[in-house]
Amino acid sequence: MNSFRLLVTTFIALSIANTTLAITDPEPNPFDNLEEGEQIFEATVSNVTEEILTVENSGNQEFSGNFDQIFKYRDGAGPAAANEFFVGDRVRIMTDANKVIRAAQNYELLLCDQNFYGWVKDPTETSFTLKTIRQKEYEVLAGEATQYREEDGNQLFGYSPRPDDIVRIHGVVNTNVKKIFTETFGAYVSLLSEETITPLVEAFEAEKIGTPLEQQFDDVDSEHEFFYAINFLKLENIVNGYDDGTYKADDPINRAEFTKIIIGSKFKDDIPTELSENCFSDFEKSSWFAPYVCLAKEKIIINGYPDATFRPANQVNLAEATKILLNTFDIETEELKEGEEWFIPFINKATELKILPENFAEPAAKITRGQMAELTMRAIKYNKGELEEYLSESI
Repeated sequence: MNSFRLLVTTFIALSIANTTLAITDPEPNPFDNLEEGEQIFEATVSNVTEEILTVENSGNQEFSGNFDQIFKYRDGAGPAAANEFFVGDRVRIMTDANKVIRAAQNYELLLCDQNFYGWVKDPTETSFTLKTIRQKEYEVLAGEATQYREEDGNQLFGYSPRPDDIVRIHGVVNTNVKKIFTETFGAYVSLLSEETITPLVEAFEAEKIGTPLEQQFDDVDSEHEFFYAINFLKLENIVNGYDDGTYKADDPINRAEFTKIIIGSKFKDDIPTELSENCFSDFEKSSWFAPYVCLAKEKIIINGYPDATFRPANQVNLAEATKILLNTFDIETEELKEGEEWFIPFINKATELKILPENFAEPAAKITRGQMAELTMRAIKYNKGELEEYLSESI
């Protein structure tokens, strides 16, 4: 009897795994190999039906395509489904020579970072509402292939969410419409205990919307404009401050320092330990910042100046900082229009995504170490799909 149960359980598990894998089998990505007449641009979804996707670009032009013939892609989270696109979603579109949409990369669909904790509300056979510890509500869309697990990772067969169950969600979230999809390979709903959720709730309440409990630098107290951003970078091991325990938030930051911090925040595991040659003519490969700057050049995040220099000691202005930041996090911008300054697409995109605060200075203005922390923190949170929630909770 026990052998029979084991056989049945194994068969069910394999069936679920196979079903799930079928949903996300990789396809050739048409964005990688454009054919004659095909174009790529960014747009906003203006209308969605079960069959047709319609988008509008920055010039108010509309483009449409049949979902059955569109390669659908989540930003960094694999293939998407047609029912994961909503009005207002930001998308990257590829159109063919006839201006018909053939591929759509949805920037609003992000892989959850296992940070959605809360309580089940209003469950049905196919969905439930998740009320998070941050008092936000998301619609969780489940299906036959959704994996339900116990707190210790064991899978629950035949389980359906019940009102007030405590759960952790790991899936794909649409940040535009607050929907989470769990019928995806690697996605699951974990049933948690009261003992697990209590410290999370207490930590959130004590931290006042995520602000670290303890002051990290002697000269940055809780009243400082960039207190949260600076402490965030310190706790993420992105900045260390000075030997005297200060951060000096109002000091300017040069190109070498800025590049090291930004590249280190995204590629800390890829930084080369030694370099075979100099990558710019005005500093040696042995310079403390060289591995970071050279990696940034290799990844075409920075280009340097026409005379093959990098000018590491120059102070960074807002335009330069914004370009480096968006390039580091692979955030695409509109094409430069004739007569525009080179930085306009970067400033516009950073402003649109709220990575660039409204009260920051003109593009040519030098930025401070505090402003650098705010920009970097926002870019990291945007990359994780957490920026909108952070800004909505910051008073």
